[in-house]
Amino acid sequence: MKYYLANNGQQEGPFTPEELASRGITPSSLVWCEGMTEWTQAGQVPELSAYLLGGAQAPSTLPNGGFTNCQQQPQSPFGGQTPFAPQQPETAVCPKTWLVESILVTLFCCLPFGIVGIIKASQVESQFRIGNYAGAQQSSADAGKWTKLGFFIGLGISLLYILLVLVGVVGSNL
Repeated sequence: MKYYLANNGQQEGPFTPEELASRGITPSSLVWCEGMTEWTQAGQVPELSAYLLGGAQAPSTLPNGGFTNCQQQPQSPFGGQTPFAPQQPETAVCPKTWLVESILVTLFCCLPFGIVGIIKASQVESQFRIGNYAGAQQSSADAGKWTKLGFFIGLGISLLYILLVLVGVVGSNL
């Protein structure tokens, strides 16, 4: 089977799978062959997976010589389903991470709450990238909560300290 390769918006080919491998395709390279309805990432084409994984399994040892008539078949450990896809809208934007704010709170306000904020903030983007949009939103809300809590506690302690210093200065002058 021969494949076409999309390279910088230009169609190249046709190429055999071996020729594609020598051209240094990656799992995200877009390929197309007759029988496909649209351009597809090479990592989603079963016939090309042996060439993408460094030749882990030679095509001759694959069923039907590695050829699948260019039909896409789901290769998911979740039975063909993406575990978090229904939770994430297609036009979803990553929720606010609160990372910068958490770092500033850790440095200037309240170390313990700032550290918890940093931990929660670091989970936002990783949850979003795996498709767990609800988890990313929850991590963002938790990071915001701990960051704000640390800021206001740090502010309160600072104001209390200033008040005590002023009372001490006034009291020592009497």
